[in-house]
Amino acid sequence: MLSSAERTIEAWPPAALDIRIRGASVRDYEALCTLFEEMDAVNEGDSGTESGLREQVAALLCDSQATILVASTKGGLAAMAVLLTRSPSGLEGAAPQRVVAIRDFLVRGDCRGRRVGRRLLAAVVEWARQRRATRVEVGALDPDSEVARFYTAFGFSGFQQGMVLAV
Repeated sequence: MLSSAERTIEAWPPAALDIRIRGASVRDYEALCTLFEEMDAVNEGDSGTESGLREQVAALLCDSQATILVASTKGGLAAMAVLLTRSPSGLEGAAPQRVVAIRDFLVRGDCRGRRVGRRLLAAVVEWARQRRATRVEVGALDPDSEVARFYTAFGFSGFQQGMVLAV
């Protein structure tokens, strides 16, 4: 019989999930709403009402400036990344930069610690490179947070009010 410590060691790290990274579609609407509800709960209700949340998901799916990449498993969506692309500056003399901003990024609670987030973030960076982006940004983060450590471990570094990764 295994001791509780041996069972813990045996179960760690959790097995990697078999995931597929792809662009979200209208068929993902309900699953995306569920992920947004989880994100809203983590952020202590920043998004407002449930109906407002559902409208937000519908608007993102129809927005030509937004892209939602998802990590899907046999059990449904495990993670999502909402990306906004800003075109190069139109200012004379400004260096042309196409920026991909990560607006929202969430790994479903039961899928954390299984490299889903890292694989999705790698897909975000590759997606940005394919679109000739010069960098990927994520908004302001508490530098001592687990989220900031996740991005830093991936190679992001601080900038004005967030983190950035040159691609």
